[in-house]
Amino acid sequence: MVPFVHVTPDHQGRFHDGTYGAFYGADGFETALFETVHHTRLFCAATDDAPGWIADKRELVGQLDAVLVDVREGFGDLLDPDDDGRSQAFAREHRANGANGIVYPSVRNPVGTCFAAFHPDVVSAPVQGRHITYHWDGTRVDMFKDLGDGSVYAISA
Repeated sequence: MVPFVHVTPDHQGRFHDGTYGAFYGADGFETALFETVHHTRLFCAATDDAPGWIADKRELVGQLDAVLVDVREGFGDLLDPDDDGRSQAFAREHRANGANGIVYPSVRNPVGTCFAAFHPDVVSAPVQGRHITYHWDGTRVDMFKDLGDGSVYAISA
C-alpha cells in the first residue's frame, strides 16, 4: 500500500510525521469527502491553481480488522485543525509501543469518525467505489462531480 512504501517527511498527516506511513480512512463517503476536500483546498491554495476541475479522486472501500487506540473522547488537544505536532508525538509513542493505529473524531465532519492504521495488514485490500473529481473556484473546493453518472454536487463551506 502506497502510504507504507512512499514515506517522506514532506508528506505528514495528523497521526504520522513522515518517518513512517499511515493509512487514513473514514466511516463513510461524506466524512472522507470533507477530509480530502480540506487537504485539496490547502494544496490548491499553496500552488495557486487556476479555477476548474482539478483533482480526480477514487473512493476506496475496505475493512479494518484491528484494535485501535481510541481518542474519540477526552483527547481534544490531539485534534487541533491547524497543528498536528501533539497528535504526531502521541502517535509515534503509541506506534512504538505496538499500537495498530488510532480511531478519532473527524475534524472536518462533526458526525464522522476517522482512523489512521499504522500497519498494512490491519486493512483489507480495498476495492474502488466512486470515481469523482473536485472543482476549485480559486478559493475553495465548491463542487464535486461523480464521474460514474455525471452528477454534480455542491459542497457547503
